[in-house]
Amino acid sequence: MEKLFENLFIYEIVLLFLGVFLFMILCASLVYSVAKKHDIKKLLYFFAIPIIMIAYPSIQEIQIEKDKLAIVKYQDKVKNNPEDESAKEELAKITDKLEKRATTPADLAVISKSYLLLEKPEKAISFADKAINKDAKTIPVKPPSDKTTPKDLVKANNVVSSRVGELKGIKALANIQKDIKKDSTILKDSLLLKARIQSIKTINPKTQQYFNRKYIQTKTSTFNKN
Repeated sequence: MEKLFENLFIYEIVLLFLGVFLFMILCASLVYSVAKKHDIKKLLYFFAIPIIMIAYPSIQEIQIEKDKLAIVKYQDKVKNNPEDESAKEELAKITDKLEKRATTPADLAVISKSYLLLEKPEKAISFADKAINKDAKTIPVKPPSDKTTPKDLVKANNVVSSRVGELKGIKALANIQKDIKKDSTILKDSLLLKARIQSIKTINPKTQQYFNRKYIQTKTSTFNKN
C-alpha cells in the first residue's frame, strides 16, 4: 500500500480517499433510494464527482510510472551518445517533472544520475546526499515484521549498500565535472583524468564509459586538434 502512494502528493492521496469515501456514500444512498422507490436521476449526476476525484490521482500515478521508465530510457541514450542533444532535452524535461515528486532514496538516486548526465554537478551531489541521508535513516537493522526472514533483511541491506556505493561514485564523478568546469585544461592530461575516473570502483560501468566518451575521447581529440 505504501509503494502504491509513494509517487503521489499528500493532496492527491487525500483526494483519492475522499473520492472513494464519497462514492461509497453515494452507493449507499442509491440502494436506499431504489429500496424506497425514490427518483434516482439527480443522485446519479453526483457520481461524476467521486469518479473525477478517484480518476485524477490514478492517472497521475500511471503517468509517473511512465515517466520513471522514460527517464531510464533517456539516461541510457545519453550514456551511449553524450552528444545526443535531443535525448538530453527530453531527459531534462522528465527530470524536472520527477524531481518534485522524488522522496524515496531510489527516486532521489535516479534524479542524481540525471543531473550528472546533464552536467549539473552541484545538483547531482545535492540529490546524492539526500538519497544517502535517507538510506542511512531507513536501513533496516532488524526484521520490520514477523514475516521478514533474515535472508530478506540481508537482501534489503545489500540493496541499500549497493545504492549508497553508487551514489558516492556519482558524487566523485560530479566533483570531476566541477573541476573541469573550473579548469578545462584538466582535459589535456587524458591519462590522469582516465585514472581518476577508473579509480571510482562503485560506479555503474555504463556511467564510467559515458565519462570516458564525454571527457576523454571527445575532449582530448579537440585539444589535440588545437
